[in-house]
Amino acid sequence: MPDDRMMPNDALRLFFMAIEEVMGKDGMKAALHGAKMDKYIDNYPPKNLELGIKFSEYALAEQAVEDFYGPRGAKAMLLRVGRATFNYGMKEQSTVLGLAGQALKLMPLPMTSKMKLLLEQMAAAGNKTVNQPVRLEEDAEAFTLIYDYCMCQFRPKHSGPCCQVTVGLLMEATKWLTDKNFSIQETTCMNLGADACRFRIPKTAE
Repeated sequence: MPDDRMMPNDALRLFFMAIEEVMGKDGMKAALHGAKMDKYIDNYPPKNLELGIKFSEYALAEQAVEDFYGPRGAKAMLLRVGRATFNYGMKEQSTVLGLAGQALKLMPLPMTSKMKLLLEQMAAAGNKTVNQPVRLEEDAEAFTLIYDYCMCQFRPKHSGPCCQVTVGLLMEATKWLTDKNFSIQETTCMNLGADACRFRIPKTAE
């Protein structure tokens, strides 16, 4: 089992809010109960950036959503949760995402340059605020965000890449920035034994 790192209280609070938006209050309670996370029912973590939550707890919550909907239905739901997580992050605690409001969106730069800035800022926030090592690579066609540590390591083995929440979050982030949809894919996953989770973000929209 990998070392269980700590993350900010607010990262899990925002995630819970996103799950509740997608599943409703009763669904959220059922998911938390199923994951044996009853202590969080009507008692979300505090709104601060202290490292008070374990990555394994975040993984438990992700798995709870998947268990609730079953493997087939869960993918779409987790993508929606990821999108909602980005939106709550922008409204409530943009430090978790590394983004300062609308400033980046309004910069008079080419779309690819803005996307690179967005992803660099999100990677910096992963390293500095979330306690999750992230780096960015780039080639002619795409950017790749590389997570060298991921909560998926604490979930049961899946048959394919399983970090749908991160895919959804990146989909919403790039849509927020450009008003366009991008086909984002997880190409390697630590849950399947890879050395890192890699997310390919193409430079051209769908």
